Amino acid sequence: MKKTALIAAAAALATISTGASAAFVSNINSLKGDFLVEGFADGTPGTYSVKLTSLLGSGNLSTGPSSTYAVSVGPGSAGPIGSGWVNFGAGNINLPPVTSNTPVYNGNISIAGLTPGSYPFVFGSGLVLGTHNFGFSGSYNGNTTSGVLGFLNGLLGTGFVNTNGSGTFAVTGNFTDTTVTMNITETATDWPGLGALMWAADGGPVPGKLTNDSDNKIDGKFSLNNIAVTAVPEPASLALLGLGLAGLGAVRRRKQAA
Repeated sequence: MKKTALIAAAAALATISTGASAAFVSNINSLKGDFLVEGFADGTPGTYSVKLTSLLGSGNLSTGPSSTYAVSVGPGSAGPIGSGWVNFGAGNINLPPVTSNTPVYNGNISIAGLTPGSYPFVFGSGLVLGTHNFGFSGSYNGNTTSGVLGFLNGLLGTGFVNTNGSGTFAVTGNFTDTTVTMNITETATDWPGLGALMWAADGGPVPGKLTNDSDNKIDGKFSLNNIAVTAVPEPASLALLGLGLAGLGAVRRRKQAA
């Protein structure tokens, strides 16, 4: 196979890859229920549990292979605006309207134990029978945005300025027709980690921020409507994939010609 043909094939395959799987979009059509997060204030903030109960709603989880991604949050497929609220016991706190794709993360995401694909889900309809176990793990190394930091600082009363961070996570749990239980272990570098942030939120470092009750748990109710999370692989990753496929094709042709 000539060099020019190999380059052309790589470019074509990269273009095909971009068109076929340029974005992995997870949609929440509508989802509401109760939540309980605990275990983060026992001296090990990197280990905690999340329990979602009385779930009702549907959506689709889309996962891709380990890669470098640009992740954004925007409105889903049901209309131009996404919405939601959370209630910690003192009335609903409305989330900002989601009217356009807002970048939230850019960097490497590696996942093990979760096969790339599309996973539709429906809670509260009686379609899920029994209890089903799951587990996966992974790592990340990248940057969030100043907008996300501003939101967290306003919510928690913190003063984060560094947008980069890395870490690992491992999740085990199960789900039923109306519940999801997750046991999470995480490590974090260059940022406190999610468990430490929840401890800060629960302790209420600034009066009136979030829960401010220091009961070593975060619980309440939530509702999300027409929300989409989009993960777009870095173009260089797709180009390398195309080049690799072209190389495999060249090897196969040489073997057939031998």
